[in-house]
Amino acid sequence: MKKLLINITTVIGLSLMTTGCSDKALPQSRIGSISQSYTGVVTMVEPVQVHGDGTVTSLLGMIAGGVLGHQIGGGTGQDIATMGGTMVGAVAGANADIRNAQRITVQFDSGKTITTVLPIDANNPYQYKKGDRVTVYITNGKVTEIR
Repeated sequence: MKKLLINITTVIGLSLMTTGCSDKALPQSRIGSISQSYTGVVTMVEPVQVHGDGTVTSLLGMIAGGVLGHQIGGGTGQDIATMGGTMVGAVAGANADIRNAQRITVQFDSGKTITTVLPIDANNPYQYKKGDRVTVYITNGKVTEIR
């Protein structure tokens, strides 16, 4: 039992080390970059889901699955359970990296229309609706923020 608690504590510690702390953290590449902003009206909103690359969640799932699988049986059976737990954990972790997002179409005051997909998360908590007046920020050809 003590070994199980140590293993679980290790997995939780690793997962906490990989999470961010800032509500509005911007990537290093944004320093000194020039953003253009355009105002307009949201003309269409569609809820979608975005699959991440699953690297971190897959790794954490693999570790957790291997640790849990290692608790089963002994000898060869334990080795098989550890490998199986590792594989199942990796798949489960990769599937956990699905986020809710919105496909948003905005018609700018200039008449130009764009469509983009933004995740709904701590950096972009807003959920837009048709008719919302917004400002769209574009950096290096990508929509970085809508407010």
